[in-house]
Amino acid sequence: MNICLKFGDTSIIGLVNAQEYKSFVNSDWKLNELLNHFSEQMTNGNLLVYQMTNEGIEHSWNILIENGSDITDEEFYRKAEGYIKVTSNRLYIVDYDCLTMSAQFEDSGVPDKNCKKNEIDLSNGTYKVTFYQYYNVDESNYMGRTDMDAKMVFTLVSDFQDNTDQVFWCTYY
Repeated sequence: MNICLKFGDTSIIGLVNAQEYKSFVNSDWKLNELLNHFSEQMTNGNLLVYQMTNEGIEHSWNILIENGSDITDEEFYRKAEGYIKVTSNRLYIVDYDCLTMSAQFEDSGVPDKNCKKNEIDLSNGTYKVTFYQYYNVDESNYMGRTDMDAKMVFTLVSDFQDNTDQVFWCTYY
């Protein structure tokens, strides 16, 4: 399966369990509040968040979705591993616009209209998600593969492992 993020601010993207994710933060949130909220939701297994660029460049990310083993001998720009819980047989890849609007407005949900199409169907359970980023948008350079910008590999596991307590690759802390 391939997902392309074409609309919205894609400098930060998230993988979200929409059924369990608590999106609202504050109608006047500050960046540190939002990042702390993301951290809390990542710790609870409801969200994984990735800063895709240091320069804030928006890009139409082409992301390959795979099930199975994350063992690869490919080169890549960077890699992150995290754990997420699936409780309604689906997850969504969402952009920063979706995350921030739902953080600011109680009546905004995740996924929003633009991100609803980025649905990933999975069996309920706990998954280790290995995220490979091949395209460094800041330097307009591919490492490893050029046929996709990134890949998410979902591996069903028996136990939830602790996630990092911050957004992957984040430079704002």
